[in-house]
Amino acid sequence: MAKSTWCAPAEQVDFRLGNGLSATAGFNGGDISGFGGAVLFALVDDIHRFTETAAGYIKDKRDSERVTHSVARLLRQAVLLCGLGYPDGIDWSHFEADQILKMCLGWEPDGEQNAASQASNSRFKTARTKQDMLRLFSHNIKFYIEKHEKTPDLIELDLDGSSIEAHGRQQFIAFNGHYEVNMYFPLFVRDQHNYLLASVLRPGNFSDREMALSVLKILVKRFRRAWPKVKILVRGDAAFHDPEIMDWCEENNIEFALGLKGDNALNVGSKQFDTCAEREFSRLYGEPWFAGPNGSKDKYALLRDISAQPKIDRKAAYAILDERNVRQTGKFQHRAGEGGNDKNRLKRRWKRERTAVSVARCTDRGLKRRYLVVSDGLSAYTPDSIYDEIYSVRGNAELTIRSLKALGAARLNNQEALTNQFQLIIYQMTHNLFQLLIEVLPQALKHLSVETIIREIIRIPVQIKVSTRRIWLRWTSSYKYKDIVLKLVRRLNILPKAA
Repeated sequence: MAKSTWCAPAEQVDFRLGNGLSATAGFNGGDISGFGGAVLFALVDDIHRFTETAAGYIKDKRDSERVTHSVARLLRQAVLLCGLGYPDGIDWSHFEADQILKMCLGWEPDGEQNAASQASNSRFKTARTKQDMLRLFSHNIKFYIEKHEKTPDLIELDLDGSSIEAHGRQQFIAFNGHYEVNMYFPLFVRDQHNYLLASVLRPGNFSDREMALSVLKILVKRFRRAWPKVKILVRGDAAFHDPEIMDWCEENNIEFALGLKGDNALNVGSKQFDTCAEREFSRLYGEPWFAGPNGSKDKYALLRDISAQPKIDRKAAYAILDERNVRQTGKFQHRAGEGGNDKNRLKRRWKRERTAVSVARCTDRGLKRRYLVVSDGLSAYTPDSIYDEIYSVRGNAELTIRSLKALGAARLNNQEALTNQFQLIIYQMTHNLFQLLIEVLPQALKHLSVETIIREIIRIPVQIKVSTRRIWLRWTSSYKYKDIVLKLVRRLNILPKAA
């Protein structure tokens, strides 16, 4: 039998590149971590005692004498790894010996005690109860209130739902006909400063507005208890248009701006604004491209061809079709549900007339309409101000959800719904901790997305040296944000800690 030619790898290896340069490489560079910026994340957490106070709301049923990793450490590790871009349970075992992670968790970097493993993570998350979820929801509101040094003039609450596709047979997943997938459909509530106030897991067959009013009642009750005179504005797209939500907002002196789904009654009410938009388009540009007897046929043939193209090409084609445009806005009084007594119409019927806002946009593709309904307190504003300055700001809620999914929230693959709800709360906590970090970033960097912060600031290689008196962290000399990181560490080190 031939003898094996395999031998143990040497400490170093020599190689030559195609350009003729020779090099020697080896895994003998000492202790190096790829998470050099994680200390910024940890310092922000220390200042606000964010995960520490949240851990106090989780009931630990373990035998205290046999516990190595406290709930506070486990929760902090979950949030840190999520913020580093490694939210999955298997990542806990991959990085349990990482010295920066150990240091951020309070362990000696070169000590024998490692961070928690994948098994500890699984036990930690699957042990959570419904009461834990409710207490963490309460903690998030309490933290939000306490971080305000004075009463805010206005709190703007954006409601939005988002699909999270399921890959298996998780508890409470359901098929959604609109998205055509088995999914969860969580509800998110954020404020105007991008702070996530609620992340509520819902079955995939729920509508957008289901559970929205229940969450709003809790938030408003807590806000009014802390700030009796604070003004509150609720925003949502047409999926959140619900007579019950509007009635409750009016009864509790809450302003709202909600989208409306178009119907014949709204089209009749906005007819004058549609006509003005079409006349102005003709005056400025002449006839639309698809005028004439065969115009509709040609338009739909072109749109069908465009829809078959890749996404980037579709966007470019639609931009060309919409380059010539005219917008006309207006207000009129409207009461939904009039004109019949069928059950669906009666269910949608408003108690009284409200102010509807019409936004008509005429392009070469034709006329497009959007409708809003606003509370009496907003009806005094011009239609342009309502749409541009009040309602359209809610588009940032979609950016918040995109950021949340970039952290890993697009994957909720645990079997139990409660475990997935807890994982969603961890993503929410990570997102909010990033917002606290962004608050102390220089103005020039405040626009950075969470993905960019992770890539450019958090995941920077660092060499760790441990002496008797001090831990030395040595970042690369060529790092482009080195001055900013040093200033941030100095600033975070002197900021007062939360009580």
